[in-house]
Amino acid sequence: MTNVAVAQRTTLPTFNPLAQPSTSTFDNRLKAALEHARRLTHMYGYQSADVAIAWETVEELETAKSHQPVPSCQYSFDYYCAENPEALECRSYDC
Repeated sequence: MTNVAVAQRTTLPTFNPLAQPSTSTFDNRLKAALEHARRLTHMYGYQSADVAIAWETVEELETAKSHQPVPSCQYSFDYYCAENPEALECRSYDC
């Protein structure tokens, strides 16, 4: 009898264009990067290259956050209709 290794099958997450971006995850990443930069600054001072890189990361995350699109009313309505296709206001009829 031989032992055969079987790879587990993984499922990839499906892409939903109507899904709202998770701002809490992004905010958590920004808070963690800010805390990391503060701790490195406290440990090594302002002259360390690691500190400069940490603050650069914070700056890039803040810049990315400022460029995130704000969901419009139509986007919110499309998301609602994708979640509730049976809703009366989401039904569309062809002429």
